[in-house]
This record gives sequence, C-alpha cells and structure tokens, in this order.
Amino acid sequence: MTMARYKLIALTTPQPGREDDYHDWYDNNHLPELVNKFGMNGAQRYDLVARLVGSDSNPYLAIYDIETDDPMALLGAIGKATAAGELTPSDAQDMATCYTALFTERGERVVPAD
Repeated sequence: MTMARYKLIALTTPQPGREDDYHDWYDNNHLPELVNKFGMNGAQRYDLVARLVGSDSNPYLAIYDIETDDPMALLGAIGKATAAGELTPSDAQDMATCYTALFTERGERVVPAD
C-alpha cells in the first residue's frame, strides 16, 4: 500500500536588508532540517521570475515532497519541534508576508501526448 503524496509549499520574503542571512538559513538550515528530521522525500527552492495573476508579494517558493498516511501528525510534529527549539530559528524571514500550505494530489499528472 502506498502512502498519500503531498506538497508542502511555502511562499516567503526576507526582512529588508537581510537577504543574505535569509538565503543562508533557508538553504543550509531550514530545508535540510525539515527534510532529514521529518523523513520528507526532498525539497527545493525557487525564485520568482514573473508575477502573472494575483497580488502575492513573496518572491521565493519552497516545495517539500512528502509521503505520509497522517499529514496532520506530520504538521503537528513540525509545530512541536519548532516550539521545542529543535529547529534552527531565523529572524531574517518576514513572517507577516509568508504563506504556507499543504496540498495533496488531485487527479493524474498530465504529460505531453505521444
């Protein structure tokens, strides 16, 4: 039996003047800690290239690949680890603008026709 697959997405912005600190923390602490501590399949960050529709101002996206039978338990474990100080904190991220959400697959992946 395969576990359900999820994407945890985070849209984020660094504090003004803290871009280097933010990228260093995100790349060298945050992504590796979440992936390794919580058994995620991987994670990757992206830079905004063009805003097509909408008004979200966050220029950075992180996508975490997750397989689990209990996504709420995983999110709870991340929350507990954060509260317990088990994850490296950073004040370089603008928490007032960030957006984080968990999605599950809906339908089959569409690929080019032969």
